[in-house]
Amino acid sequence: MEVMCELMKLKPEEIGEYMEMHEKPWPGLVNAIRESGFLEEYIYMFGNLVIVITKSKNFKESAGKLADSEIFQKWTQKVQEMLEEDKNIFPIKGKLIDLKTIWNLEDFKD
Repeated sequence: MEVMCELMKLKPEEIGEYMEMHEKPWPGLVNAIRESGFLEEYIYMFGNLVIVITKSKNFKESAGKLADSEIFQKWTQKVQEMLEEDKNIFPIKGKLIDLKTIWNLEDFKD
């Protein structure tokens, strides 16, 4: 099982619309996520910082399949417009950062 955490920063004026988009996902989006191989997905917010945690057997493979989905391409384009770059939080070029798991309680059995 692979767990991935992604961080994004919303433009403050986009928080309401982003929340609404997730309360009422577009038709077909949830199925596309599941069919691509994602087993679980959680989204948390802290102010305008978005934290997405996903579980899959193979993140790279599932992300590739999802990226090929037309509905996800449209969704991503819309969300990308809502994000802002922040060099203080993300010392990278771009608006999204992937964080890999470095410790998992399940790795330690009694």
